[in-house]
Parts: sequence; structure tokens; C-alpha cells
Amino acid sequence: MKIVRVALIAMLSLTATFGDAQPDQNNDATAIAELPSDDIKLKFKFAQSKQTQGLLISEALASAKIQEDPFSLVEQVTFELIEVIKSHRQTNPTNEKSFFSAIREVLRPHVDFSYMARMVMGSYRKIATNQQRDEFARAFRDGLIETYGRGLLSFNNEKIILADQSPLKKGQNKVYVKQEIHGVDKIYPLSYTMRKKKTGKWMITNVTINGINLGKTLRNQFLQSAQKNSNDLDFVISAWANQAI
Repeated sequence: MKIVRVALIAMLSLTATFGDAQPDQNNDATAIAELPSDDIKLKFKFAQSKQTQGLLISEALASAKIQEDPFSLVEQVTFELIEVIKSHRQTNPTNEKSFFSAIREVLRPHVDFSYMARMVMGSYRKIATNQQRDEFARAFRDGLIETYGRGLLSFNNEKIILADQSPLKKGQNKVYVKQEIHGVDKIYPLSYTMRKKKTGKWMITNVTINGINLGKTLRNQFLQSAQKNSNDLDFVISAWANQAI
């Protein structure tokens, strides 16, 4: 199913540019140069401690801000994915297992695989056993990661434009992050469904590209497979686990 693969590839294949802020250390350097050697060591240690504390506080505040902003969250995940791709290409391009593992670590905190798996199972989730639901959730997550993980390797810095970033309303717990993917000969509209959990954390729960709703497409795929195989969920789940989406 080519369009599903395209949607998965596009799900988080976004370009992002992040500047590395450099602290101004000129004043500290001048002050240290005027001190005796013992004082220099003491001030240097204090400066290191102060700088470390400042960085930790800045990182914590930045992380909190990202969790509160679904648009920033997508950018951050994108940045981390691009770094994984670069590292894979430069260090060990033949180790797919390591690559998929790294992709999983980036996505796991930010993509609600469990929610997506429940939606894909649809009404069949009600008749499935706990074991079947757990097995499908794992199969769904692993299949999703492997399919667009392979797609990410063909990522070639396509131009991505944020189509809309309307301010969030108070109490809003669902938002569509809209993008445009500018390909060689066509522009693809892209929309992420983001949901805010009770913890206040935003997570990706679906994606629609060029009018194709990934969640609905995969749900129909699950439904057709179940109907074709006499509602044998064990068979459907096993087949799902053994083939890429």
C-alpha cells in the first residue's frame, strides 16, 4: 500500500533548524585573568558549577515549554530523528537493528502507539483478549517504526512549510498541526492529529497526508483482514506482525 508508506515516511520526516546559543564568557574571562592562581581555580570551579546549573534549568524550562506546545514538540522530535539518520549513515549504515532501536527511542515518548493500535482494532478490540490486544499493540508499533524507519533513510531534505500555527485556546486538548511537503513536482498537505493527555503532555495520534487518513486506512486494512480470515484475531495479528504495513 504505497500511500500508507508515504504517509508513514512523512509522519515525522520534517526539517528543523535549531541554533546553538553560545554563552557570553568575555566578562568572566577578564575577571579570572586578574585573580591569583588559587582564586582562578576557585572561580573557575564556581563558574563551571553556575554554568552547569544554568544549563540544567534552561533545558528543563525548554523541555516543559515543548511539552506544552504541540508545534514545538513536532520540531524537537524531527530534530532528534534527523540526528539519528545522520549518525546511522555516517557510523554504521548496515546495522538496521540498531537504527530501528534508535528511532523507537525517539518516538516512544511522543507517539501514542497504544491509542493508535486501539483505534485500528476498532470494534474488534471489544472481543479481543488482553493478550491479543497487547500482542497487536506491539506488532502495530514495531511495524509502524520499521516501515517509516526505512522511509526515513530516503529522506532528502524536502522542503516542509508550517501551514498554520493558530494559538491554542485555554483547555484545548486536540489540535491539528498542518504542514506542506514540497516535493519535486507536487505539494502534499500534511496534518498531524495531536492529543493532550491528562498529564498535560501532547502526543501524536494520527496523520493525514494528501487527504489520506492513516488511522482510517489502517483500520480498514485490519477490518478486511479479520473478515477475510473468519475473524481469527490470532491469525490477523500474527500476519500483521510478519509483514510491513
